[in-house]
Amino acid sequence: MYNFRLLRQLRLGGITQATATRLTQAPTCRRLLASHHKRRPQLGAVQSDQLQQLKTDYFEHRRELSNEEWQRVRQTLTDSYKYINSSNVDAVILGLCSTAEQLPLAKSYLGYLQAERIEPNAATLGRLLRVYNAAHHTRALSDAEQSEIVHICDAVQGAHETLDASSCEHLIHGLVATNHHWQRALPLLEMMKVTSTPSVAAYSALAAKAFSVAQPELAWRLLEEMLLARKLPKCEVYLAHLAHSAQNASTLVANLEQLLQFLERHDILISDLVAQQLMALAQRMPQQFQVASTRLDRMGKCTACQQHLQHVAISDAQFAELHESFLAKVLIRNDVFQKSTPEEVARFKQYVEQTAPYDCVIDGLNVAYSTGNKKPPQQLAKLLATVVRYFKERRKRVLVLGRQHMRNWSKPVWQYIQSNASVFLTNNLSHDDPFLLYATLRSGQETDFFSRDLMRSHAFLLGGDLKAVFRRWQQEHQYSLVTQTQTGQIIVKEPIRHRLSAHKVNNVWHVPCCDTYMTQPPDSFEVPEKWLCLTIT
Repeated sequence: MYNFRLLRQLRLGGITQATATRLTQAPTCRRLLASHHKRRPQLGAVQSDQLQQLKTDYFEHRRELSNEEWQRVRQTLTDSYKYINSSNVDAVILGLCSTAEQLPLAKSYLGYLQAERIEPNAATLGRLLRVYNAAHHTRALSDAEQSEIVHICDAVQGAHETLDASSCEHLIHGLVATNHHWQRALPLLEMMKVTSTPSVAAYSALAAKAFSVAQPELAWRLLEEMLLARKLPKCEVYLAHLAHSAQNASTLVANLEQLLQFLERHDILISDLVAQQLMALAQRMPQQFQVASTRLDRMGKCTACQQHLQHVAISDAQFAELHESFLAKVLIRNDVFQKSTPEEVARFKQYVEQTAPYDCVIDGLNVAYSTGNKKPPQQLAKLLATVVRYFKERRKRVLVLGRQHMRNWSKPVWQYIQSNASVFLTNNLSHDDPFLLYATLRSGQETDFFSRDLMRSHAFLLGGDLKAVFRRWQQEHQYSLVTQTQTGQIIVKEPIRHRLSAHKVNNVWHVPCCDTYMTQPPDSFEVPEKWLCLTIT
């Protein structure tokens, strides 16, 4: 049970020491949340167009409502929306009071609940903590407000022996808004791992707090951990890092280098918001570094410094390691044999040994289906033959990988393909990608491949540093079909030979930018329109 005195003090704007003592001593009913075994789904978003009148009447430019007004709001929501009921309406209402300026309004609603003797559940108090966090990002919270956060967290944790992931995340956002209790959020992050992977928001909130209180080692550890979980930090983390770095001119350059190397290692594009902050910092500290907004020409030359970006090619040693690891981690795996057989893999490897090297390896079925898989077999075969002809005209030696059913395609067209390319057909259930990549890697550093597949799963299986090496190799060697014109001509996307991630050229960093925060690194290889040209002095 949540102590009603806590709610009364929230309404009045403070919590006394006596209240704190009673909260600590009050008997609690400890229990597991029902959602302990899985993360609680978030409440569905209320349709904004239907709520606009309600917001206008009750939520805009208001710091508090009377109990009668809150009762009307509550009744309107439960009567108007079938998925809003007495169990979740309080959390929904606090979700509507989510901006920093609405903290007094949110506390007013908690006062109404106290007056009506309605106990707020963990989700409701969690939403209130989010409002405190929003206020924290716009101003320094008072000691009284921070005390309120701590006592809300005490109440939630005291009522439940184990918290679900959503409740942990709410508490983390509340605790990072305090000056002296934020480290209590670290065990909550570990608790989240019991039932799920911690969210981007939870990781980012803690990493940003660690930077802001001058604990960069903790921040970088959290960032590396979240990248291992394939989650990209939010902008607030980089902004906190830059704010921390700006406080000490003597360590600014080292801190910037660490940030830029992190972006390079993980292929991260920074948002315009972070880019603007970097440029503003450079204007304040021109003796340490300079930043210019720039673009690249079609050959990968920076229009600001006139230098060409680094070639994307990997070293011979990296290629050798990639080849060996691919064989062990991707081709020879149980799930490959579920869609193939050891005998087929052995037959394929022997065929490659006998017929390699190739200039290009083509995923035949992927190419044929590039413009749609509902077309007649003759049209599919003609498209594949056109791609074979594209490389034949450039005097390239080609291997086409396909499946047995492709033998039933147009005989004349299929005969052309077999006459102008080596052909290996797997059984109809096999996965083509591992065979395609193995043949390309086995054929040597100069061999390309043709497929529209982004190869995400194969890059992930390689793990760690090899994933980045694979991505660079893929970028340099992957051709794909853009479209086929009405006249039958094909438009082919050729590989981009320069790097697309942050990297340094002759002491000048080039950093790719995007408009807004991206939840995942881009899978396709497209040249970002906007870059920063950053010179460290």
